[in-house]
Amino acid sequence: MPTIKPLTIVPVTLHPISSPSLPAAPASSSPGTCSVKIANAEIHFHNGVEERIIRAVMKELMHP
Repeated sequence: MPTIKPLTIVPVTLHPISSPSLPAAPASSSPGTCSVKIANAEIHFHNGVEERIIRAVMKELMHP
C-alpha cells in the first residue's frame, strides 16, 4: 500500500482593495498565464503552479 503524504492546508482570505494608487494590470497576459476575474479581484496563475493550488483557490472563490 502506498504511503500518503499529509497535505499542508493554508487558509487564505481575500480582501477587496479599492486604492486608486495601485498600478493597472497589463492589457494582455503573458504566455502561460491563466487569469480569473471576479467582482473586485483578479487572480493570475503562471506556468508551473500546482493543480491542487488552483483547485484550492477556485474552491475558496466559489464558497466564501
